[in-house]
Amino acid sequence: MKVKQLLQRPSRVSLRDRVLLLAHLLKRDHKELLLRLEEEIPKECEKLYLSSLRKLEEGYPLQYLIGEWDFYGRSFYVEEGVLIPRPETELLVEEVLKRVHKEKPVVGLEIGVGSGCISITLLLERERLKMFANDINLKALKLAKNNALRYGVEGRLLLFASDLFSSIRPFPFDFIVSNPPYIPEEYWDRLSTGVKLEGYPSLIAGKKGYELFERLSEEIGVYLSRGGFFALEIGHDQGQVVKDIFHKRGFHAQVYKDYSGQDRVVVGWKS
Repeated sequence: MKVKQLLQRPSRVSLRDRVLLLAHLLKRDHKELLLRLEEEIPKECEKLYLSSLRKLEEGYPLQYLIGEWDFYGRSFYVEEGVLIPRPETELLVEEVLKRVHKEKPVVGLEIGVGSGCISITLLLERERLKMFANDINLKALKLAKNNALRYGVEGRLLLFASDLFSSIRPFPFDFIVSNPPYIPEEYWDRLSTGVKLEGYPSLIAGKKGYELFERLSEEIGVYLSRGGFFALEIGHDQGQVVKDIFHKRGFHAQVYKDYSGQDRVVVGWKS
């Protein structure tokens, strides 16, 4: 069967995702694949494509099927149980980069490293930056290490297991960044099967959805240098409540919206 014929088979899966899947199986760039629509596909690849397509139709994430996903113009390894990189989180990276000097040595901390896409992107964009990054998920730490090796920044990224600040001695970091869980637990049953595969701890914060921001606000000041800042991804409707949480702890905080006009990032600093 030809590429064109296989992609034209009826399916609930979007054409974009079908192209990405087939390109991955053929070890081709998806743009190149679209220029080879008349190419014959090997039988074994055709069978694998159709079985994988059924998994997508059942709600299994494409990202986990192909084992990697793009973030900030680069591809990162992903796997079940670890948060999939999302375009919204690129705004978090952008807000950090605006505030990190290109020429001076800087030391940052990421709380909840996941796949490592945030820390690794920052390291690639700022050559004099060093990052510490933690996670309570050992699978995430291993994945982040593999991604760091992929991009050659493992020498500037110190990974360690920790729940928030539990394994960190007070240290004056120039900035702290995090994309923590921020979904209220009542929403768990409403999430799609595919999203749930990212893991309950990666997504659910507690009854209110902003418990982790409360915990962060209690300790984060001890770990920031004079003039240091923090940048946190938040839920689409959490801007004011998170801003108020940090104001009560003596921080200045500013909310930034994403390209859809939704609350997405809070940046704060000591008063």
